[in-house]
Amino acid sequence: MKYIISTIGKIKNNDEDLITRKYLKRIRNIELKQCEVKTKNTEKRIEEEADKLINLTPKDGKLILLDEIGENISSSDLAKLILNWSNSNITSVNFAIGGAFGNGMKIKRTADKIIALGKLTWPHQMVKMMIAEQIYRIETIIHGHPYHK
Repeated sequence: MKYIISTIGKIKNNDEDLITRKYLKRIRNIELKQCEVKTKNTEKRIEEEADKLINLTPKDGKLILLDEIGENISSSDLAKLILNWSNSNITSVNFAIGGAFGNGMKIKRTADKIIALGKLTWPHQMVKMMIAEQIYRIETIIHGHPYHK
């Protein structure tokens, strides 16, 4: 499985991303993609962000949107979902992190799954770190590695 973490805004290469980079190095097929939106109008911005995040999902891939209204699922259940997709010849999964103004209805309707990382609001850098760790955890669950206890 190829994994994509797509995010709105610039990818910074600073100390705050050290843990994210640590997990990215452990995962074989992962890509971190970013896109910027310059529009000031909030409604247009949310629409443009949705289009860009959707377009970063390969045609034969699945889109998992990270959103506060999403489902809270366990790491094991997420691994089962990814494994089921892989067994159904899905070759990639894009974990999309929306912008500061939230996600619009277009991307919510397009997403194959919407998940939340709890009810708290997290900064983008922490969400990237948590998703990178979860992707690593998914891979260890699928391959029977003892990382996930």
